[in-house]
Amino acid sequence: MKKILKDTFLLAALMILSVFTISIIWSGITEEIGLVLKLFLLAFILSTANFLFDEYVSLSIILNYIVKYFVITGIVMLYGFIVGWFYPSNFWMAFVYVGVVLILAYSIDSFRAKKDIEYINAKIAGRSSKEEN
Repeated sequence: MKKILKDTFLLAALMILSVFTISIIWSGITEEIGLVLKLFLLAFILSTANFLFDEYVSLSIILNYIVKYFVITGIVMLYGFIVGWFYPSNFWMAFVYVGVVLILAYSIDSFRAKKDIEYINAKIAGRSSKEEN
């Protein structure tokens, strides 16, 4: 199942890239394509910030998620103001957007960690039973 999902996301990314490339060549950057490109740039910025945060900051798990939430929300707000997504009257929406994505990412991360723990425990149990024989 994991391979199918990975292949699906890879194929979808290639399809989006192909369609966008042809659309940009054919009719230039439309508003919709511009939005998706802005989202991709934001995703790259957030992924880079997340990577750097994980490399250079050590906090407890809970504190890590809290600090990341505020750092990422700050980046989203700043980027949103720059590209015109947010206005002073609706900047609070960044907290909602980031919160929803953070909950989804945390759920996926927890599920993946649980699977990794089960896999490691199965390997240890397999080794223990081999050593006993």
